[in-house]
Amino acid sequence: FAGFLPLLLAEYLSSRPKVVLDLEEALSQEAVHAVWRGGAELAIVGENTATEGLESFVCDIDELVLLVPAGHPLSRAGQVDIAELASIDLVGLSRATSLMRQIAAAAHAAGHTLRLRVQVRNFDAVCRIVSSGVGAAIVPRAAGAPHVRSMGLAQVRLTGIPTERRLLMVMRDRSRLSPEALAFAALAQQRMAGNRH
Repeated sequence: FAGFLPLLLAEYLSSRPKVVLDLEEALSQEAVHAVWRGGAELAIVGENTATEGLESFVCDIDELVLLVPAGHPLSRAGQVDIAELASIDLVGLSRATSLMRQIAAAAHAAGHTLRLRVQVRNFDAVCRIVSSGVGAAIVPRAAGAPHVRSMGLAQVRLTGIPTERRLLMVMRDRSRLSPEALAFAALAQQRMAGNRH
């Protein structure tokens, strides 16, 4: 789990010591199916995931950035155009993730094909591989930020593609959520409303 979720979970759990959460990382499409089947009350998915028939709201907005080792020539650039990445090996999550589908679609729309050299399961592994010098990565800013200092990385602004990354919280029916799930959804909405001011 990366980005906004750990802090949101910490805030939620600190005021509810008896609540036990069952969290599972899954592809966005799998998470939507879990909500549909009733196997999960809530899911957080990429905005580019089909959620027809489910209730949803934007729970996080982040910016896609280029992640490189701190000594990489691009680390000193104020920004990097997507065209400059055509000859660079990239590290990413599985091609089936909503994030990688968003990146591939945006690059394709801009007339570029990216070279995905290695795919891993989570952002921690992406950051570790980038820090070893194997390649660069396009990640949400909040996912890379915790590793910048500890792993000797740099985040560089991307241009040439849309870089806004929006996540949705989805549910079958807000009125039928358990009190605990309803409170978590409300906290996520409050946080999102606070970030817009």
